[in-house]
Amino acid sequence: MEEKDLKVRLLLAILIGIAFFTTGCTKPTDLNELIGMSKNIQELYYEERNSGEVIFDGKVWAKDNQFKYEVTIYSNNEKIDTLGLLTDNSGKNIIYRIQNPNASSAPSTGISGRFQGIREDSFLRYIDGIDPQKAEIVGTEEVEGRQSVIVKTNAADGAEPSKLWIDKKTGVPTKIEFAENEKIVTSLTYRNIKIGPGSVSDKELVVPESAIVLE
Repeated sequence: MEEKDLKVRLLLAILIGIAFFTTGCTKPTDLNELIGMSKNIQELYYEERNSGEVIFDGKVWAKDNQFKYEVTIYSNNEKIDTLGLLTDNSGKNIIYRIQNPNASSAPSTGISGRFQGIREDSFLRYIDGIDPQKAEIVGTEEVEGRQSVIVKTNAADGAEPSKLWIDKKTGVPTKIEFAENEKIVTSLTYRNIKIGPGSVSDKELVVPESAIVLE
């Protein structure tokens, strides 16, 4: 009886070992499937922070044909100004500024253009820019509490992401990295991501009361 139990335990141990080994060696997910996961998103909110010489925080709200983007600029770790762009349901664009007491003068807005669509103007554009024929999955990592698949795009021009971290559950970016000649130029990390109906309320898609309308 004891010999039989020993054989059963040995068999289970082997099966568990095989399962563990094959799981560890299998790619996290298919690249085409990963790219297609976010295709139906029509409403979202997220925050972003960059790395580099000029630090900024960004916030993006998108819902149907409405879009709002705010960017807060820092100097010496102090908030200087918050600049914003709002596109309402009629397609009207409003550029505004929330001045911070630390600001010494009014900066150039640096914000222009028209809302083209949720995929074109949000971080989803980086997903659409992945070429499955050139890109490859190189690992997984947790970013801001989200298990993410690391995708190397093999772009090295500093204009397109060289790597993307993509949430395994939703297919949206959690981090992107730009490199030029194999040297990292900057990165963007996304947090507080919300997607799907109810992610954005109508009261959020307005110019803040404390803002000064510039254009």
